[in-house]
Amino acid sequence: MSKSVKQLSVFLENKVGRLGEVTGILAKAGIRIRSIELVEAGDFGILRLIVAETERAKELLEGGGFSVKVSAVIAVEIAHESGCFHRIVSLLAAEGINIQYAYTCHGGPLGIFILKTDRVEMLRAVEVLESDGVKVLDAV
Repeated sequence: MSKSVKQLSVFLENKVGRLGEVTGILAKAGIRIRSIELVEAGDFGILRLIVAETERAKELLEGGGFSVKVSAVIAVEIAHESGCFHRIVSLLAAEGINIQYAYTCHGGPLGIFILKTDRVEMLRAVEVLESDGVKVLDAV
């Protein structure tokens, strides 16, 4: 898929130091974290990362004993103004496209909205967004 960004999902025990182990592995290897989100789910959490070197980061983290999954997500530019999120989610909802999860990351003067749809819906989601003038990114 041409207009998608690779995201790492790392499954972590919800205990002191585990997040630092992940960020330490990446820092030691000189891999820049471009976006990070940690979601708690009881005794475990899901750490979502967009990094400069996805495959290398995956290999290093797996070598460190972490369970890692790579998936495609959509990244779109957003203005820092009221209603920007509503516009995007409304466009997709009007087409029957479900957003499974979403988060933001800093992208300079504009923000970046990361969203995950079903793999089958992803291409259609990109088409819908671009046809309404939303800038969909192929790198973050």
